[in-house]
Amino acid sequence: MSKEIKKVLLFIPPAFTFKDSPDVNPLPPLGLGYLGAVLENAGIEVKIVDCLLEGWNNRVDVADNIIRAGLPFDRIEEIIRNYVPDIVGVNNLFTKQRENAHQIYAVAKKVDKGIITVAGGAHPTVMPELVLADENVDYVVLGEGDDTIIDLVGVIEGKKDLAALDGVGYKENGQIKIIPKTKFIQDLDRLPFPARHLLNMEGYFGLKHSHGTRKKKRFSPIITSRGCPAKCTFCSAYKVWGRKFRQRSPENVIAEMKEMKEKYDIEEIMFEDDNTTLNVQRAEKLFDLMIAEKLNFVWDTPNGVAAYAINENLIDKMKQSGCYQLNLALESGNQEVLDNIIKKPLKLEKAKQLIKYARKIGLEVDIFLIIGMPGETKEQIWDSFHLAEELEIYHPFISIATPYPGSEIYDICREEKYIPEQFSLDDLFIRSFSISTPDWTGEELKDILKQGQRYLRVSFLKKHPLRFIADSFRFMISSPGKFLRRALIFVLGRWNLND
Repeated sequence: MSKEIKKVLLFIPPAFTFKDSPDVNPLPPLGLGYLGAVLENAGIEVKIVDCLLEGWNNRVDVADNIIRAGLPFDRIEEIIRNYVPDIVGVNNLFTKQRENAHQIYAVAKKVDKGIITVAGGAHPTVMPELVLADENVDYVVLGEGDDTIIDLVGVIEGKKDLAALDGVGYKENGQIKIIPKTKFIQDLDRLPFPARHLLNMEGYFGLKHSHGTRKKKRFSPIITSRGCPAKCTFCSAYKVWGRKFRQRSPENVIAEMKEMKEKYDIEEIMFEDDNTTLNVQRAEKLFDLMIAEKLNFVWDTPNGVAAYAINENLIDKMKQSGCYQLNLALESGNQEVLDNIIKKPLKLEKAKQLIKYARKIGLEVDIFLIIGMPGETKEQIWDSFHLAEELEIYHPFISIATPYPGSEIYDICREEKYIPEQFSLDDLFIRSFSISTPDWTGEELKDILKQGQRYLRVSFLKKHPLRFIADSFRFMISSPGKFLRRALIFVLGRWNLND
């Protein structure tokens, strides 16, 4: 039975986080912005609600040290009733947050059984059967949905046949059907710019933390490419964006930047794609145009850049165009781990030279590390802390290897029984320590992390006592609770200044 689609309501759901140290914060959802733009171009009315932003100060205890942040579900129900949508879509990025997404599907069906519910995002992409097992979910969109959502609307309206769909899960006579994702958009320039007018941009402005600490009040993310050819074993992003690197032209990106400046007075941008600088020639042209057009943004890359694909000339252009911090996804301080376990095409010696040069020209530098990979020894884990100390980066961003569905390490952990039999999808977060191998247990890994962090703080104090004091004072003023916990660990921990 066909149904005319006039109005679509898209949600970012509330989120679970830690009560004592929240690890989520609102970020303008460009994915939904793109969907909103293509739907509007098709003549469909769209509303986007970021439940995390709109209910940011609403915190509800749900378990020991776990809270739900965001709009309460009775308010979400009220929004759905008042808007009277034909489709309700939810962007569910993380498996651990799936319950909040499914609550919205249930609320939508409670309001009106005729509302069509659509699940999108990383979690439904890698686990579509699990999501469709919920009676309140009608469709799943796998991977990028800009073209798919339009085709799906055509099918729902009876204007297109199911054969037109690519990357969609649905139900037929009670049976779950999955049409695999085989097509990715090659010409990204043909897409409209994200519909930021559908986002509460003023609500984001002024947030101190939005995918990192922001330098300016008026900020916005931007995405200049999709897809990643690297085959890092901990990553499942390729399931969403594909392996092939696809890029927007520098001119197209500049046009969006100008719109951001003119319509929203944006002062800071965050390049959210994983591979902004993968094509060095394109990146150089983009940064040259940013300089020539005098856009005067400050910017960084919260997801990091690939150290294997940049050089000193490019770093110069990054700095000149407004970059204030070079974030490098090094992942490990051990070359063997990078080559044979993580499988990242990166040489640490090159990375060290790039960091040295970036500091020379006045850029701040940070690194991303991941510890606890299956096959990694305790000694190799410590090499990552030693690398950070050598580079004098005393607060690197350290993730714990987590077996996300869709990643190679998920398959390894299941095959080798590195995750417990009682393993739950609720254990999928970067501080879960859910993996245990013949080399170490999850509890031992937790202890190594604490020891490694103490080692870096003591090294910082020994090498740069005045900077350590100044850094600690700033941290105490900005985050007194976290400062107290860190200070207690530092004072009471088992460390030796002579180690």
